[in-house]
Parts: sequence; C-alpha cells; structure tokens
Amino acid sequence: TAFRKAGYFVCGAGKIYHEAYKRRSEWDDYLENEGGGKAEKKLNATAKNDGVGGIKFAPLDCQDADLPDYKITDYGIEKLNAAHDKPFFLAVGLHKPHMPWNVPQKYFDLYPLEKIELPKVDEKDLDDVPPMGVKMAKPNGDHAAMLKSGRWKEAVQAYLATITYCDTN
Repeated sequence: TAFRKAGYFVCGAGKIYHEAYKRRSEWDDYLENEGGGKAEKKLNATAKNDGVGGIKFAPLDCQDADLPDYKITDYGIEKLNAAHDKPFFLAVGLHKPHMPWNVPQKYFDLYPLEKIELPKVDEKDLDDVPPMGVKMAKPNGDHAAMLKSGRWKEAVQAYLATITYCDTN
C-alpha cells in the first residue's frame, strides 16, 4: 500500500503473506494462475511413497516449468525486463523449499544418497532444555518417525534437491 501511495506500480507473484491473506486489491498486477497442482503429485516411478509422517518428499516425473515456482520466477523476470514509466515494486515469493519437497528427479540425482553426511546427534541433546522446550521440540514426532523409518538421508536429499530447484529458478 505504501508503494502504491508513493506512485509505484506494484506487482507480485507467489507466496506473499504466506498465502493466508490474498489481499489482491493491494496490487496493480498479480500472477493469479501459478499452475502446477497435478505436477506436484506426479511422483516418479522411483519414489517409495510421499514421505514419512508429516515430512513429505518424493522425486517427480515432470519438467521444471510444470511447477508453480517456475511460473512465479518467469513472471518476476518478465516484470523486471518490462519497460516502466514510473518506479515499480516487485514481490516474488517461491513456495519451495516449503514441503512437500517434491521436485523433478534430476535434482535428486545431484545428491547421491551415499554422499550425504548426516549430522551427529547427541542422545542427551534435550537434557538441558526446559520441559516446554522439549514439548516444542516434539522428540517423539516427525523426526523420531524419520529415524525409525531409516529414510533420513532420503529426506535430506529431497531438501537439498528442492533448494537447488529454487536456486535454479
């Protein structure tokens, strides 16, 4: 709103306001159709499943351009390259690396599982944390399920793949 009041052309795309509040009336132009809904569910044949507990990850059988962040980035590039007759404000918010960590298989291939080093974990790590902190850490939550599943390296691989996909955009 402040930029518009100052005479700026205000445009944006993607995950702004964490998508909880659309507030489209505050923009002169906003990318409405990011697409990608079906592509994010098109798991690659190598995917075991869609993750472990609340930690969702899997390689996809799709192209970069099939995912919303690609279209969001293209929108931003288009607006940066456009001729402007007044100052402009551009906001571009990528959805990733928020879960699900689902991106094309080629990004997973950049991080072979045998080369991923997991951090050392002190079994007594939470011993000096107050009870409320331990409750917030949820020691019996998603991470415990991940350890039990034996798929921690796969989750790290997926996160690295997703970050690389974002960087590529």
